[in-house]
Amino acid sequence: MATLDDKLMGEKLHYYCSSSSESEGEDEDGEKSQCPADEASVEPSAVSGSCQWDGTSCNTGPKGVIRDYQRFKQLERERREEQKEELAQLAKKFSITCRTNAEDDKAKSEEEKLEDELAQLMDETCIQNFIQQRMQQMLQRETTGMRFGSVRVIKDCNDFLTAVDGEDKSVSVIILLHEPNIPGCLSAIKALDSLSKHYVHLKFCTVRPSLISMSANFKVSGVPALLAYKAGQLVCNLVRVTDELGEEFETCDLESYLIEHGILNDRKLVPCGIIQAADESSDED
Repeated sequence: MATLDDKLMGEKLHYYCSSSSESEGEDEDGEKSQCPADEASVEPSAVSGSCQWDGTSCNTGPKGVIRDYQRFKQLERERREEQKEELAQLAKKFSITCRTNAEDDKAKSEEEKLEDELAQLMDETCIQNFIQQRMQQMLQRETTGMRFGSVRVIKDCNDFLTAVDGEDKSVSVIILLHEPNIPGCLSAIKALDSLSKHYVHLKFCTVRPSLISMSANFKVSGVPALLAYKAGQLVCNLVRVTDELGEEFETCDLESYLIEHGILNDRKLVPCGIIQAADESSDED
């Protein structure tokens, strides 16, 4: 027959431990009896130790609530730091690549301006005007610039230095080294004299190596040789040109040889008006 405690608790009395019957549950030795429900409520995890939190809470006690709150605050702090880092990277990227609308409009207008200038430069009339202007500048330089028209003979070392270092920086100085009775030297002297009359703005000189203290070996095996200077600096050194031209050669052969090595400019590429004006000025002199 159910007792009053059974009706109140809704379960059998032997599953319930009443605090009022504390003295009744004592055994003869004075030890308290334990409730079977208390033994069943102890979980293995509580006995073996606390485990790491997996996102859910199985402990609703004060310590469990505090641990859950601490873990939540830690995750929240990590999330804020990640968001700050992402925002910093995004701001850095935009600061390098992004432009304002005003800057875009300015860049677009500059590009259009450059395209218009390029179109004007590529216009046939503009090109012809530029060519005509350059021809006038070349003609003026040929007719009013420094003129030589002959070969200068260098006598000693001081004269050699004066001919090279004392000349205007815009003038090229071509010096022929020769010795009497050496094959090819006579042909070189004749060709150089002829070239000096056509290239009147170049300074042509001749000198014997023995007069400028060059080695005896060079006097025999190095001549005829050509040295080209500009602004006091040696720009070309052609030793024993007979190896390429032979012992007997003409003016045109030496001219082509010097054009090939960049010492002379090809007269065929100069406008006819400039050549004619230069020839007329040479005849007047």
